[in-house]
Amino acid sequence: MRRTALLASLIAYLGGATAGFALEKNSQPIPTNREETDWRQGATCTTSYFNTCTGWLWTWSGWAAGDVLGMVYDPCCVDSPVLTSTSTYVWTGASTGYGFTGTIEVSTADGAGCPTAQLAQQAFLPVSGPNVHVWNLAVTGPVVLSMTLASSMALPQPVVIASDHPAVGPTGPAAWGFCYPTTRVIHSYYYGNTGTTLLCPGSSLFDGVGTAEWLDWFATFECTSAVEESSWAQIKGLYR
Repeated sequence: MRRTALLASLIAYLGGATAGFALEKNSQPIPTNREETDWRQGATCTTSYFNTCTGWLWTWSGWAAGDVLGMVYDPCCVDSPVLTSTSTYVWTGASTGYGFTGTIEVSTADGAGCPTAQLAQQAFLPVSGPNVHVWNLAVTGPVVLSMTLASSMALPQPVVIASDHPAVGPTGPAAWGFCYPTTRVIHSYYYGNTGTTLLCPGSSLFDGVGTAEWLDWFATFECTSAVEESSWAQIKGLYR
């Protein structure tokens, strides 16, 4: 990877590290509204890929103007999915008024996880903490959510992005395989710089032991389904 991953500090990641994450053995989409019944006309699900089982995180800095990073999301349903919103977590943000406002984009993805046709774009100043964007885009397959960072006035780019931490921390498990399977499918990338030809496929976030995923990046999808007339008939029949 052209940009060097700098570990700002080995900080135990307590927020969001639950027993559920500690027991996760595969990176996979997580449906959040499983209480939805079959006869409902719509359902919402959330896709994420990070794993906090080691209790540690990496912080990535040293970005330049035009650097592009992102994540490939597979819709967590197949019935007319709509990407309603995304949330990206920024460890250290940037101040307004200094030229650090870049863009955030949603694009279709090819088989290698590279952005192809852009579907939407918004101006984006990364601020510390969760950054939520509303999209409401109908999609037909995997999509790439990408950040294009900006800077001006010869100031260094201050943005720091966090990822999970496959490598063993000082108090982590004795072996990487205890938390992270070697077959983990990667979704987080650095795509290079807009000043040159973007990388395809992008560079993964290899930390010397495993490949990391951007921390607390979520995509929410809404899926519609037709109501079966027979189901309604059966329900009505109960009240005759």
